[in-house]
Amino acid sequence: MTSVSPKALKNNKYLTKVSIGNNVITIGKEAFLGCTKLKEVTIGKNVKNIGKKAFYQCKSLKTVTIKTKKLTKKTVGSKAFGKCNNKVTVKVPAKKWKAYKKLLKEKGVNGEAKIKK
Repeated sequence: MTSVSPKALKNNKYLTKVSIGNNVITIGKEAFLGCTKLKEVTIGKNVKNIGKKAFYQCKSLKTVTIKTKKLTKKTVGSKAFGKCNNKVTVKVPAKKWKAYKKLLKEKGVNGEAKIKK
């Protein structure tokens, strides 16, 4: 298993779509911070950790698909999704919908966001 390094793609002006594979277990601190053109993210089923401000200020982010069922309040860093697009749609596993809805709001997903099963 591997991780997306801290600040790996920070402030990348050309990145529009990211698929974090099933072999990744950690998305590092500030990994995609300020990727202003990033519109779509898919998080694989084995991701256990999302670092602080991992997707902070991804203002164009419209769709986040979370396949993992392994995220908790302790494993998702503060402001992980802070200052992203207000109308982002987040798709989560049906069995985790209630827990993830609360978790994602605590970690920066805007109140106007749609969190779907």
